[in-house]
Amino acid sequence: MKVVQNQLNETVVKARDLLEMWERLARAHTMIGGAGCSCGIAGVVVALEDFEQEIADYLQAEAERLNRHDVLKYLADQGRDGDLWSISKLLFGLTQSMGLNNPNAGTFVLERLTRTLQSFENLHGAR
Repeated sequence: MKVVQNQLNETVVKARDLLEMWERLARAHTMIGGAGCSCGIAGVVVALEDFEQEIADYLQAEAERLNRHDVLKYLADQGRDGDLWSISKLLFGLTQSMGLNNPNAGTFVLERLTRTLQSFENLHGAR
C-alpha cells in the first residue's frame, strides 16, 4: 500500500512540475506588441496553440498504437477543453484525484509529455 501511495505522490509531483513547465512555455509565447507570438522554423510559422493540439494528437495516436485503452479513456475524460485539447487540463488532472485512478495511464502521459516539453523548451531556449 505504501509503495502505491509513493508512486501516486511521485506522479503528482511530476505532473505539477510539467504543468509549471507548460505554463512557463506558454507565457514565453504570449502576445507581444498586440500581435500573437509565433515561432518561425525554416520559414514556416507555427503558433504555440498548434503545438498543443499536435502534442495531444501524438499522445492519442501512441495510445491507440499501443492499445492503451486506459490512456485513451483518460485523454477523453481529462484532455479536452471544449473541442480543443488542453495540455494544462490534462496535467492538472494528474495533480488531482481524477488523474490518479489509473496510475499507469498517468505514467504513460507523463513520460511522453516530459520528453516532448523538454525538447520544446530546449529548442526554443525558454528557461
